[in-house]
Amino acid sequence: MLTGTSVEVLAHNRESLTSSVWVILPGLFAICSAGFLALVISYIHTLSPQDPERAVQWVGLLCLSMIGLTSGAYVVMTRRRCNPATLGLILLTTLSVLLVSVYLYWVSFYVLFPADILLWSESDFVNDILKFRVGYPIYSAQQNNDSFVYTPAAQILTYIIAWSIGSTTSIPVWRIIQLCYALLAAIIATDCCRLLLRMARFERRSGEFSLWYGVWLPSLFLVATNSITNPYVYTLHNDALGLLISAGAYWLLLKYISTGDRRLLALMAVVPAAGLLVKQSLALWASLYCAYLLFFERPLSLLRVSIFTLATLAAIGGTIGVGYLLWGQHFIYWVFIAMGRDRLSLLRSFQHLLESWPYFAIGMLGGFILLRGRMPKELVGAWLVWLVLIIVEAFTSGLGWMLNHLGPGSLIAGVWFFSALARVWPSAQLAATQNFHSKIWLRSTITVCIVGLLFNGLGFGRIPVKHFPQDTYRYIQEIESEFEGQSAARVLLDAGSWIYLKRGVVMKDRGIPFGNRGHNGTGDFSGMIQRLKEKRYAKILIRNLNSPIFLYERAPWPKSSGIKQTLLENYQVNGHIMPVKAKVQEQVPFLFFDEISILVPKPDSN
Repeated sequence: MLTGTSVEVLAHNRESLTSSVWVILPGLFAICSAGFLALVISYIHTLSPQDPERAVQWVGLLCLSMIGLTSGAYVVMTRRRCNPATLGLILLTTLSVLLVSVYLYWVSFYVLFPADILLWSESDFVNDILKFRVGYPIYSAQQNNDSFVYTPAAQILTYIIAWSIGSTTSIPVWRIIQLCYALLAAIIATDCCRLLLRMARFERRSGEFSLWYGVWLPSLFLVATNSITNPYVYTLHNDALGLLISAGAYWLLLKYISTGDRRLLALMAVVPAAGLLVKQSLALWASLYCAYLLFFERPLSLLRVSIFTLATLAAIGGTIGVGYLLWGQHFIYWVFIAMGRDRLSLLRSFQHLLESWPYFAIGMLGGFILLRGRMPKELVGAWLVWLVLIIVEAFTSGLGWMLNHLGPGSLIAGVWFFSALARVWPSAQLAATQNFHSKIWLRSTITVCIVGLLFNGLGFGRIPVKHFPQDTYRYIQEIESEFEGQSAARVLLDAGSWIYLKRGVVMKDRGIPFGNRGHNGTGDFSGMIQRLKEKRYAKILIRNLNSPIFLYERAPWPKSSGIKQTLLENYQVNGHIMPVKAKVQEQVPFLFFDEISILVPKPDSN
């Protein structure tokens, strides 16, 4: 039975949720406007298909016109009552909307590409969905070389969502779903800004506060898709859903701090397990939550900390146990051993920290602004949770070569920065005071210029032009033609599962699963060697056969896999597929658009 206090808490939460939904409408309107403008940009390019530079100039004029239209409309409507603080917010909102529209146009060519070869993870991501569809085990014996080193929640959830809208085999739809995860993460991060400002004992008038949602949501969506630490959220990778899980985890922490509602601890206890199902590193939230409860919650309750710790560890253990029951030792191998024994480079970690410095800077600047004065200890704890998170992300990013591991920490850094920006922004009431009018105009102008320049430094800027070469379509058509008239199970393609998806074939001996296992020495490649000796494949399509980046046997590996030697002993080159003529773009590995060697079995010697 609910007590009077419980009823009050429920009523408060319901009222808070309703309020959050309504005030976020300006942000949602801003995102919808960006989508419409992206269509306009696309139309402008159709008018000058042979002269993209001219089209970009017209897009630039469109952007200047939109800035002039929104700011001019406000000035005309208010005239002498024109408020520089409000005008500055309108300019920032317009700028962020325009940047989102350019991003949506720019990314559309990659999202709509029908083959899963934009990133190393896409082939295995699609393969996991295919396995789920046909009832094949997600994790099988490592000798099959057909499993993914990430946990399967992102793949399965993506498929379920696509199935519910009738797009069970559409790779572009699956990529759109990844962008929707990023948008949901930005929406949650936007509400985190509201919670942070309230915890910092700072309030705006309701009308002025709603204007900030028009800045926060598109800006945080740009953070969630930035080119420095979140460059791959549109691809088929676990990053986008991991971003959503982390945004939700931080929102729960802030909500718990601001309301003291202990029922939220039950949700917080299962978040790390949910994160583990998406990406192994997200189990870190268990340590972050426990550390916060131990060092920053007051009054301290060791019993509560102990119960929470046991609960979250039990959830993580239960998740691992379910995986073991479903897939046995194969689950443990692929999820924890195959990737868990990679060598960490401290030099590379430091390099990644330097490359992602803008997000460390804005998170620290936001903390400096919001934590000034006598702020609650709990708010300091929330900031330190972010700082520990992004430092751990930078440290563990030394396992690989890309910065996408720092994505969640970067989004939360954006939460602190944009909350702090609202804190130091000139108040509309103050700006209306005659004595401060000229100073507020100057302050607002300088702030808008600084933030506008900072947007590009944070990786928001893209040129509104198609970078995706048309030759990529010729490339995948030639690959598909090699499968015509043959069973897909008898044709091995090293990377890319879209063809097998169409035919419902789960293929062994894919090139991507060799990477981590060859690098850290945990792989057993005897299964493929045996299949090559038996000439199981009627045709093999393989990239970079004579290159140091050959997927099955890379030059830096401490020990040869033996695949190349066995392959050349039993197969011979019978043709080539020429590489894509132009660079796809800097953040897309060109490896998957390189020349393909077509190999067929050598004739048996008598």
